[in-house]
Amino acid sequence: MKKYYILLLALFLFSGYANSQEKLKSNGELPILAWYSIPADETSVARYQELKDAGITYSLSFFPNADDLQKALDAAAKVGIKIVVYCPELKTEPEKIVRRFMNHPAVAGYHLIDEPNIRLYPELAAWAQKIQSVDKKHFCYVNLFPNHADSIQLGTKSYLEYIQQYNKQLPIQFMSFDYYPVLKERLSKTWYQNLEQISEEAAKSNKPFWAFALTTNYDEDHLTPQSLAAMRLQVYSDLAYGAQGIQYFTYWSATSSGPSGEDQRGAPISSAGKRSIVYDRVKQMSQEIKDLSGVFMGAKVVSVTGNQSPDSSAKSHQRDRNQRGAGFGFGT
Repeated sequence: MKKYYILLLALFLFSGYANSQEKLKSNGELPILAWYSIPADETSVARYQELKDAGITYSLSFFPNADDLQKALDAAAKVGIKIVVYCPELKTEPEKIVRRFMNHPAVAGYHLIDEPNIRLYPELAAWAQKIQSVDKKHFCYVNLFPNHADSIQLGTKSYLEYIQQYNKQLPIQFMSFDYYPVLKERLSKTWYQNLEQISEEAAKSNKPFWAFALTTNYDEDHLTPQSLAAMRLQVYSDLAYGAQGIQYFTYWSATSSGPSGEDQRGAPISSAGKRSIVYDRVKQMSQEIKDLSGVFMGAKVVSVTGNQSPDSSAKSHQRDRNQRGAGFGFGT
């Protein structure tokens, strides 16, 4: 575990430097997305202002119909939040829904599916093409399984085939994957390998990638990852591997009736709509990300080197690519 402590020390020192200096100049800010965000029945300007106050810029919720989505977009626009569009009609009437919302100032993009099997790629490609035939400005969003998913979930024998075919078959503007590595008493062994795999495939396809940090509890192993230390480990590791967007899972506490089918507790906002201590930690984490946007926004990984970690496919890997700003050399 020594290598992980070295990585953490380097990243935390970097965080402390950013927080003690003037904000680093940047042409923009890294997107910060709340996954499973404000429910439709909680839509209000006040709720979206609360979301913005936590440092979040993008919201992803699962609206039961287009009219509820409209209300949320209108509320979000008043405070400057962008929404990743989802409602059932996006699947059944994609062109109609896209025409209705594409010029709304709060639209960020369109959510298609979470963690698809590879057999769904042709259908997803056709769906994305329908959307893009009307709106080429906003992105289509498909989030991938992590590399510990089994072959039945993936539909392939290898994880590399799964992500390579994603880039080959789907007209997607950026890659996204989820992995929640900080467990109750250990760090997941294949997490850094997954970051390496996604980072390299994103570079090969000339696309950015977005990654996650866990901000809730959802099973017996994931009982503490909503701590600030665990968030930092995830976020700064994501950024060291070149992530261009950070996503929190979740913002609102889901129940077994939610989209994941999991009974979650301990998110920034409880299922009763009350702030938890995690809200303040997310707010602090988001500010740290924003303060470092001048370093990481638009940057390309030059190298991630160090002693071989338990999950690494090689002792080190280096990439000589065009890069704006300094290279990163954090040990993994």
